[in-house]
Amino acid sequence: MKIRASVSIAISGLVWFNTYVSAQPNKELYELQERCGKRAAELFKRDYGRPVYKSQLGVGSFKYVNHYSAHLNKCFFILIHVFYPKDKKGLSSTTRTLFELNNNKEYGKYFKPIYDDDNVSSTCQVQDKVCRSEDEWRQLVKPFMED
Repeated sequence: MKIRASVSIAISGLVWFNTYVSAQPNKELYELQERCGKRAAELFKRDYGRPVYKSQLGVGSFKYVNHYSAHLNKCFFILIHVFYPKDKKGLSSTTRTLFELNNNKEYGKYFKPIYDDDNVSSTCQVQDKVCRSEDEWRQLVKPFMED
């Protein structure tokens, strides 16, 4: 009976230790994700204030998504801006910009008129890669925004 009790205690100890050790990186990752989310929210609030705005030219809106990339150890932020002009002669557009927050470095940009206009070209690039559509842009930013 003593051996069984000792074995049970030893196994319980190993299970607890293994659980404790594996929980440490998860706790650190969670804290890094939390810090990234707070920085993104602070930056958005400071630099963009209201998510919807009106100007003499029209109406626009801002929103964002953020992600802490564990494998790159960086906090990424995509700023999304949509603009609708007051008059029909203006350009309705959507812009997505990928930043790394800690270094305030731009990694990519996507710009497209909402209504196709032959006179306005779109921009689609992530780092040194050029893309031709929003779907391609989303594929290029995936390594930064997903783990």
